[in-house]
Amino acid sequence: MELSDYVTVVRKHWVVIALIGLLGLGAAYGYSKSLPATYRATSSVFVSVPGGASVGERVQGATYADTRVESYALLATSPFVLDPVIEDLDLSMTARTLARSVTVTRPLNTEFLEIRVISENRERVADVANAVSLELARAVAELEGDVAGDQPTVQLTVVATATPPAFAFGPNTKLNSATGLAAGLALGIVFALTRTVVDTRIRSITDLRPVTGAAVLTSVSHDRKTAKGPVVMRNDPLGNQAEAYRRLRTNLRFLNLVGPSRSIMVTSAISSEGKSTIAVNLAVAMAEGSSRVLLVDADLRKPSVASYLGLEGAVGLTTVLIGEAAVEDVIQPWGGAIDVLPAGQIPPNPSELLDSAAMSDLLRRLGARYDTILLDTSPLLPVTDAAALSRFVDGALLVVGCQTVHRHQVAEALGSLAAVDARVLGLVLNQVPRRESGSTHVYGSSPRATAKWWTFGWLRRRAGARPSQAEPAREPTPEAKVAEEPGPRPTASAAFRAHPDRSDFSFPPGDE
Repeated sequence: MELSDYVTVVRKHWVVIALIGLLGLGAAYGYSKSLPATYRATSSVFVSVPGGASVGERVQGATYADTRVESYALLATSPFVLDPVIEDLDLSMTARTLARSVTVTRPLNTEFLEIRVISENRERVADVANAVSLELARAVAELEGDVAGDQPTVQLTVVATATPPAFAFGPNTKLNSATGLAAGLALGIVFALTRTVVDTRIRSITDLRPVTGAAVLTSVSHDRKTAKGPVVMRNDPLGNQAEAYRRLRTNLRFLNLVGPSRSIMVTSAISSEGKSTIAVNLAVAMAEGSSRVLLVDADLRKPSVASYLGLEGAVGLTTVLIGEAAVEDVIQPWGGAIDVLPAGQIPPNPSELLDSAAMSDLLRRLGARYDTILLDTSPLLPVTDAAALSRFVDGALLVVGCQTVHRHQVAEALGSLAAVDARVLGLVLNQVPRRESGSTHVYGSSPRATAKWWTFGWLRRRAGARPSQAEPAREPTPEAKVAEEPGPRPTASAAFRAHPDRSDFSFPPGDE
């Protein structure tokens, strides 16, 4: 994955990442609020070696104290020091328990020891820190002993006493909440990346690049209205999906320069990828160019073309292949645009019928009558019908359903076509989410926009039908001048050219 792929993953799953981050924030905030308030107090002691008449003796004493400071830090958390503290302050705990709340540190390159105590008791925390400092000084004096003149070998002096803290030291709600948010966001990103790597479903054209080098001829966006009216070329001829089918038609025409593609098989890897919808709309799109198009429902296991177009499907391809009817008798025209050959009755042996000499001879005879023959076939992976039929067609069009088929399934489908030396014309990416397709506007006027323009124009004309008294008289229009002049009545084309606003022109009666 490249950097742009990571950005795409985060942008696609930003809602999930944000939710997990908020959950981490809420969990950290709730945990912080459940903890009791803790307070901290610090006292400091200075370690020195008294005496020393010369500079050399003082240097030796400082060196000796420096080597002993670390030992005194460990001594401060030992029972030898803490047991007397517990007895003096009457604490209800053991030396081991008290040692967990006492921390002794030595600032770098100094002879100081900082004794830090953390406790839930605000008043007692300072008393404990001061008591540990005093008891540590007493313990060191006892252990190190005295030198000549009754002076201690090492002396610990309390230089800073602890005072009761003004505010609680912990829990740090802000820091914990920020940490929880950061951890949640990181977990959300990991989840999004893991889901992207594990989920092998096709979601965009980018997912097809590692699978095949075949060209994606077009991508059809997903629209819920398609389920109610699959023939979008007739229901919404100016919509995004209709333009996608026209783009597919154009790309297929350019493929003719490379080789023949008069008969095209439309198939998919698995079911529910929308291959039948693609076949129907592609047939209507090809018929827009005055081409003679025949749509054949060659899916002899689950035919759907007849139900999509509202035609009779009891007789059709199977009836012709078994010799019970002539093909001219079962072909049905639809909408004055295309001819349709339904599937007919579902046979017990679909693969044998499609892989027969009768099927090959039928396609040869139909190819002489039609410019293009589109065959809607069964999916490639569940059955072998499409692979067997591919030997008799000029090319195969593979429909890939977004969020339905996986990458390995597409690879297996292409492999089954390659095994029979079928020509793959290209891929059609179907059911693409609008945010992935990047197509949300149509160039030109849609029926809804035309209706709004007509309504606005009608209101404008109604308002203009009542001119005010102060409005100056308008010059007669060119067609009005022509109508007032004697002579033959002008034709509609002449009036149309003379009309200043051709968008609002209506033909004279009798000239339509």
